[in-house]
Amino acid sequence: MIYMHQFIPRNASHRLQQLQHWGRLRQEQVGQAYYLTKDTVLQFLRRQLERGNWREVQEVLRGKPMTRAGQFLYHELRDRVIGKLIMRLGLRKIIAVGLAMVLLPVILAQVAGELLRRIRQ
Repeated sequence: MIYMHQFIPRNASHRLQQLQHWGRLRQEQVGQAYYLTKDTVLQFLRRQLERGNWREVQEVLRGKPMTRAGQFLYHELRDRVIGKLIMRLGLRKIIAVGLAMVLLPVILAQVAGELLRRIRQ
């Protein structure tokens, strides 16, 4: 069972629109941020699986990073996403943090759902 709904911000699309307006982001920047975040998440999780961190990746995908290793993995992933948003899109840190806080749980839930669908087939 995936419990990501607890971590997805309420009215995520509304918050994203508010952030877009407040940060004066263009629609293409929001799209680029989404794809950059998704690519970063997939690369990060793939790298962690190659290192053998199966349990921690499973906790992060379930949305319940309860162990210290799972929490560390989630925070490291969030920091990487923020860093890439700042470096590649040239966003201010506060805007990059806001985008990461909105996009990361949504993308993790999508990745987990896609993974479960592939496993069931």
